[in-house]
Formats: sequence, C-alpha cells, structure tokens
Amino acid sequence: MCWSRAVGGCSEGSWDSRPLTAGLGLQLAGSGKIEGRITETPQESPLPPNPSGQCPICRWNLKHKYGYEDVLLLSQFIRPHGGMLPRRITGLCQEEHRKIEECVKMAHRAGLLPNHRPRLPEGFIPKSKPQLNRYLTRWSPRSVKPIYNKGHRWNKVRMAVGSPLLKDNVSYSRRPLVLYH
Repeated sequence: MCWSRAVGGCSEGSWDSRPLTAGLGLQLAGSGKIEGRITETPQESPLPPNPSGQCPICRWNLKHKYGYEDVLLLSQFIRPHGGMLPRRITGLCQEEHRKIEECVKMAHRAGLLPNHRPRLPEGFIPKSKPQLNRYLTRWSPRSVKPIYNKGHRWNKVRMAVGSPLLKDNVSYSRRPLVLYH
C-alpha cells in the first residue's frame, strides 16, 4: 500500500488512477443502449500541507500526532509478517523511523496487529503464553515485569512505562504524560 492512498490517491498504474465515466444515458424507447463518455481524471492526491518536509510524516504534519494505537498508519510501514520496512523503502527520516519502530513494537505487544505475525513451520506447536491484560499496553516493549508495589507513594521506586521516544506527542488531556509509574 502506498503512502498517498491513505490520504486519497495513489500513483499511476493502480486501480485509483482509472478515468471516471460520466454522462451515462439510458434509452428506454430505442435499443436500450447505455452510453458512457470518458472525462478527465481529478487530481491524483491532495497536496501535502508541508511539501518541503523530508519524510511523509513531516510532509503531512503528523510529527507528534500518532501513537501505537494508530494501526492504519503503522501498517503502511510494516511487512506482512510484522517486521519494519527499511528506511529506503518508506522514505522516513531517522527520527520518525525510530518512533514508528517503537510504536509497532508496542502495538504488537498490545495485540493490535494480530494479522501481522510470521508464519510458523508445519508441525510446530508454540508454547502457551500467559494472556496479558490489555489495559497494560503503555508498557515499554523492553519491560516484561509487572509493576510491583515498590514502597509507599512518597518513597516509591518508579518503573518506566511507555516509550521515551513518544514523550513529545500531543496530549489531549489536562494531565501530563507520566513515563514512570
């Protein structure tokens, strides 16, 4: 899937670039012909608001506006088995590539990308894993331990939650983003 299909169009040769037919006229009294004329195609895709941006995310002003929950955006940058596409294919800058990679890891861990898993060899039976609670999805992909009570509230040993790469994202609530719980 190409990047511009997500915003309304795609490049030449795809099914989106077909010409539109207009002026369908139906003759009931005569031979019953349906007639169509080919008209000009509309513009392929809308112009990005920031055409001088160095990557697609910067061009469409999405720099701090996505998270691991945006699976439609993330699925454009991953392979069918769930791995990340390289930067030369996606066209992302290094900073956004790291952030997308971290969001993909977190989405896999939260179970939001169930169709993007590698195929197992025939006859292979995986070990059963404990079903994790889905409300603990803001954990960092590197942390596997649950948050234990590590002292009283005023003298607590804090544990990293979420990803520090996403700390600059837009927050729509009044509360600040807490990265240590």
